[in-house]
Amino acid sequence: MMTTTSYILALVIYVFSAGAGAWLINRMVFTGLSYRLGCGLTGLVVGLLVIPSFASADATTLAPALITAVFNLLFAGGLGSAMPALLMLALGAFLGLIGGLLWARLSNSRLEEH
Repeated sequence: MMTTTSYILALVIYVFSAGAGAWLINRMVFTGLSYRLGCGLTGLVVGLLVIPSFASADATTLAPALITAVFNLLFAGGLGSAMPALLMLALGAFLGLIGGLLWARLSNSRLEEH
């Protein structure tokens, strides 16, 4: 069993890795798109990668919702057991998209001031 410190350290490492991965995706895949669309899609990717959920109904620790949804869908009872993680993924995608669009809006307004 993981200690509290190692659990928190693992989550912090995962969040930073997801952010680095999203940054790389932005630089490698979304460079041909408009700045606003690229920021929105990057926010969507971050939302999908970072949002947590409980691994099961009786779990007390969090795990990335994307991993939880895939494993519950394939190995732990199908769509019924994966539905809470899928709902969290939808929430993460929405919040990430909104965050990315806000980032694009704020960074463009700062660029226009100079």
